[in-house]
Amino acid sequence: MDDGDWFEIEDPEEYGEEPWDFDEAELAFVAALRTRAARWQVPWAHSWVGRPEDGASLLVHITLVDEARRLVLSEWAVHFHGGHVRAGKVSDQLYHLHESPEQGFFRASGTVEELADRCAGWFESVLRRPAGPGSE
Repeated sequence: MDDGDWFEIEDPEEYGEEPWDFDEAELAFVAALRTRAARWQVPWAHSWVGRPEDGASLLVHITLVDEARRLVLSEWAVHFHGGHVRAGKVSDQLYHLHESPEQGFFRASGTVEELADRCAGWFESVLRRPAGPGSE
């Protein structure tokens, strides 16, 4: 179901900030995620790519929203660090993660392709879950 593009790269210049300087591995990771997401059979969700406040990683983020009630149901993110990722449910506005397996948190290491596969599968599983307050 393709109601929009997955993982749009946020443009910080819209907010008067310097543009992102993504390296080759980061761009390859985003491209691989987009390729996999194009095959998902899940409802589209708000998603974007940027950097967290500390700039220490590439941040890939999905927000599940109840548009009718203007309510954020949940937020999920991957922090890509080149050869490894940290992923899970977002715990605050700085995109820190709940670091417990019960909240979907995981760490993985590997090649860009391996990490993109793992993260794409994880995002897809998150998007397949029932959405709504109390469903997590």
